[in-house]
Amino acid sequence: MYHKESVRIHKTLLVELDSLKGETTFRIGNISIQVEGKDGIGGLIEEWFGIWADKHRFNITNPKKQGSSQEFPDYYIGKDQSLLEVKTFDFSASANFDLANFESYCESVAHMPERVDSDYLIFAYRLEKSALKIENVWLKKIWEITCPSERWALKTQTKRDVIYNIRPANWYSDKTKYKTFASKQDFINALFKTQQDYTGSSYKTLYLENLSKMNKQ
Repeated sequence: MYHKESVRIHKTLLVELDSLKGETTFRIGNISIQVEGKDGIGGLIEEWFGIWADKHRFNITNPKKQGSSQEFPDYYIGKDQSLLEVKTFDFSASANFDLANFESYCESVAHMPERVDSDYLIFAYRLEKSALKIENVWLKKIWEITCPSERWALKTQTKRDVIYNIRPANWYSDKTKYKTFASKQDFINALFKTQQDYTGSSYKTLYLENLSKMNKQ
């Protein structure tokens, strides 16, 4: 189900898990400080991962280094340029990161059905004062880390009746009311049902048309 290069990366990270620790420091001029705030940690871990993957000679490409302005993917993997997204969260709290902007994702998946098959590499970290430790790493598909909610068929960040982002389930815990989706199709159905309920229309027909074209290629 996962790209073979993603699997290799994930296995190597798990082997090295006990050693994935360090500290957060910041320096300007001759002044260095120990950073204890968690703002920006996710971006630093993502940047570290790219360097780590290069040093391990994994077949991985950072599109942002090639001048791309696109928001996704975080990385291309393998000769076939499959999609890899990197997410992080504070393991002492819940996984509350944004998977994607809801409306942009609906439109993107409709035009590019292969996006739903992206691999997600998820890092859980702990930061105690300036000591940083990667506690766990998961390799998942989006339907394995999303779920329904009380209001919508798909869990989202909703404020004042406005949907902003797709939010993850607590896939790593048994103590959760809503279970993750059983399949890609269940996720797609929930995605476009939420769009239909929210806007009165959806891109599902367009998604199915483009999926059919893709499968015929």
